[in-house]
Amino acid sequence: MTDYMTVFASIVVFCYFTAAVAKLYARRPGDLGQPKPNILGFIIPAVLFTTFSGLRHGLGDTEFYIHSYNLLDPTRIDSSSWKLGGGVMYNIMQQFFRLRTDDPTPLIFLTAILSCVPIIYVIYKYAHPYELGIYLFVTTSYYTFSMNGIRQYMTAGVLILGTKYLFSENNKDFFKYLFFVLCAWLFHTSALIMIPVYFIVRRRAWSWLTIFLLVVTAVVTMMFDVFLPTFLNIIENTDYSEYAYNEWFTSGREAGSNAIRVAVLFIPMVLAFLQRHRMEVLGRFGDVIINMSIVNILFYILSLYNWIFARFAIYTSVFPILLITWLITLAFKRRDSSIAYWTTVCLYAIYFYNVKYSIIYYTSVKF
Repeated sequence: MTDYMTVFASIVVFCYFTAAVAKLYARRPGDLGQPKPNILGFIIPAVLFTTFSGLRHGLGDTEFYIHSYNLLDPTRIDSSSWKLGGGVMYNIMQQFFRLRTDDPTPLIFLTAILSCVPIIYVIYKYAHPYELGIYLFVTTSYYTFSMNGIRQYMTAGVLILGTKYLFSENNKDFFKYLFFVLCAWLFHTSALIMIPVYFIVRRRAWSWLTIFLLVVTAVVTMMFDVFLPTFLNIIENTDYSEYAYNEWFTSGREAGSNAIRVAVLFIPMVLAFLQRHRMEVLGRFGDVIINMSIVNILFYILSLYNWIFARFAIYTSVFPILLITWLITLAFKRRDSSIAYWTTVCLYAIYFYNVKYSIIYYTSVKF
């Protein structure tokens, strides 16, 4: 039997060193003046990570998606599931492949492409140092959790394609960003939450709104039972409607997220605040990645009540990765930067070891 964890570890190590070498052969400056790695530094990790993810058979909810695929009639189209609305695109994709093959692998592979490639590209384009971004892509568990929650990770991939419009100084670029949000909405209704988020994160970092949102989120989490009836009414007409009726939030069977995960997310935010004067050189880009990282934390604070709220954090989870890489670059004096780099590598290795459940059940029928 193939030792999948050996394969996985080999891919991670190879992609890390590929990214490091690609940075050494940077041809021109990136958008933020950082060395832009050779394009092979993007292509090789994108291909390897996507292939490993796309060939999976068992992990997270993959088996459920395979089961629902097999239940579809391979001889005709069920047009009732093609009505315009949130999530319709996945239904179309699923039936398109089902009419052509009994093997669900091509569909799973496409979901892996949409989940992984846009994220890796954004890391390639904006992270510095790039190889640390690739390392954090895995050790923050973004990559391994992308093999669960398939539709929302695809949604995140589509949203991420519009990232440059978040950083734009031109306010009219909102409509370009809105286009990507609406495309993402076709994969999952919850993508619409990124419309108000757009206006929140384009403010100056550490504004009064930041503090207000942190306080409100903490209060809502502690008093969520009071807000629960209103919340259930809100989600009745969304992709989460089943949770409004199946006692998901009221039975007590589902616990909240691990508080350690929230604590880990707070560490770079505290450092970003303490070194905010150094981060100012990043301009609008710095404001957005800090504010997006704060929004990411807000979702995880809510998830302390019930882990389902962590699904919303998927849409913002690439930004803490970008923030950490730039903190290593800017927040430390040159002689301390190397220490901070390797401390980050070690600490996230320990963190990933504690969330290894997100990958240890990986299986594949293809290799």
